[in-house]
Amino acid sequence: MTSPAGREDCFRLVALGDSITVGVGDTVGPDAVHGPGWAAHLAAVLGAEAFANLATNGARSSDVAQTQLDTALALRPRLATVLVGGNDVLRSDFDARLTLLDLHRCVSELCRAGTDVVLVKLPVIGLFELSPRLVRRVMRRRVASINAAVEEVAGTALDGSAPGPGGRVVVVDAVQAIAPAGEKAWHVDRVHPSPAGHRRLALAVATALTDLDPVYSPPPITAPADENGVAARLPAAPDPPSVWQRLAWLVKAGLPWCVRRGRDFLPGLLRAVVHDLRAERTFAPGSMMTSLADSGLDPRRRIRRG
Repeated sequence: MTSPAGREDCFRLVALGDSITVGVGDTVGPDAVHGPGWAAHLAAVLGAEAFANLATNGARSSDVAQTQLDTALALRPRLATVLVGGNDVLRSDFDARLTLLDLHRCVSELCRAGTDVVLVKLPVIGLFELSPRLVRRVMRRRVASINAAVEEVAGTALDGSAPGPGGRVVVVDAVQAIAPAGEKAWHVDRVHPSPAGHRRLALAVATALTDLDPVYSPPPITAPADENGVAARLPAAPDPPSVWQRLAWLVKAGLPWCVRRGRDFLPGLLRAVVHDLRAERTFAPGSMMTSLADSGLDPRRRIRRG
């Protein structure tokens, strides 16, 4: 790919997001906090010459837009990945419209810099699938609203002003990407992908990018590969934890995490359940951009210039 003026002739990949992109879940070792993560695996698959992981644990969409984005733009990457929203849906002040604003700013500015962008749609948070039906309904609706925002941003972020090659947006559904891993797709916390899940997500994104532009076709490999022709570039996924290891995690980490997060999350969740019982109007894809413009919060006016 020919680089836009002013960019180094280097295939640099930059990852923005939260703990999923940090690599939480991409390990089962007792001493490792996290593994490389799906974005690092993607860099290996694509043969990127440089990779920077800017994601941070606990990041919300505002953290990505206000902190990570500036660093990403300074690096002038050819490709950027953005996966965020999981921490937003777990907060009492959740508002999908604000997440849309942040995503729109990130994608628009990256595209205007000539960077191709991969947006990843959130999976349902498995931990809450074990909750009562009303809680599941609220969480599914929140995740669905984030994913609708992703789709809307992908369709509106670029207005054709990219300075050269690049500036395209690809959307990948994490659920569909990770599904082939089956029961081994998820980490013990049921929030993050497992090592197998991280690898499947990387392979799915690589395939989507190859479909976008042959320039992203992985370099030739000599080792045996899977059906995608690229899995040989990845280290083998470790075996999933045993039942006893899962129980130990639940006692030592899972329950304390729920208690800590619940102090902020539960009040908002209870309000959301009440709204749901009152038949609150559900989120309609494609409506946020219009409603924001009507309210004077048009995201196009929030994009920084120069």
